[in-house]
Amino acid sequence: MVSVSDDEVTLTVLGCVTPYPRPDEPCSGFLIRTPQHVVWVDAGSGTLAELQRHAKLGEIDAIWISHLHPDHSSDLLAAWNAYVNTPSLDKPIVFGPPGWTQRLDAIIGRPQASEETFTVVELHDGYVTGVGDLRLHAVAVRHSVPTFGLRAGSGGRIVAYSADTGPGKQVAAVADSADLLVIECGADEPQSYHCTPEEAGAIATAAGVRSVVHPPCTRPRCTVCGRPRTCPLLSGGPDSRTRNDCHCLANAAGPRPRRPFIV
Repeated sequence: MVSVSDDEVTLTVLGCVTPYPRPDEPCSGFLIRTPQHVVWVDAGSGTLAELQRHAKLGEIDAIWISHLHPDHSSDLLAAWNAYVNTPSLDKPIVFGPPGWTQRLDAIIGRPQASEETFTVVELHDGYVTGVGDLRLHAVAVRHSVPTFGLRAGSGGRIVAYSADTGPGKQVAAVADSADLLVIECGADEPQSYHCTPEEAGAIATAAGVRSVVHPPCTRPRCTVCGRPRTCPLLSGGPDSRTRNDCHCLANAAGPRPRRPFIV
């Protein structure tokens, strides 16, 4: 377990595998919590089961879906099934990109099925709302489908989540001066819609963030040593919260982490 600095805001990584889950390795999902409230951020395949190791469904105040690719959203269907069949549970708020309710309704097979179980909100760039003592701010980022990064704040602390995106002013706005930045960096080479580990490090350094999470299971492996790549810029810069860090040194390959970790 790694602590950011205090108990104001904590982040639990439920999973980060792509493009499909593996045994004990869900796709993208996180819990952001304060002592009073819990937000489930991205519902990738397999995250609902992992979530229940850390929170009860009745504790979830809101669900935030950054974009509608299955490795970030497919367990929203499983969540709908759980809530609709457990009448004692309160309806969580679901924040998602434009069209998310129509997508879910089409899969379920009836109009307005989403509204039976969830309080529905469509995100747009600059959208700001509160969930108890958490302030949530949506930032549209560049990806192949409409996608929203997240800045979640409480007690003067900011947790920022890039979602899937490449470098640019949008992700810089998400990261700006955050206490903790969760940044996806699964690209082998520079591209428009995903970051390389080196680009992620440069973004974090330029934004002046205090701590960085770039989950190991999203990172490509070093061609020299086979370990997940990270960015040398993070040495002596922001505090890099990773495991099996590789600075392209000829070290023996380490095992991939199999359990979620908490920061």
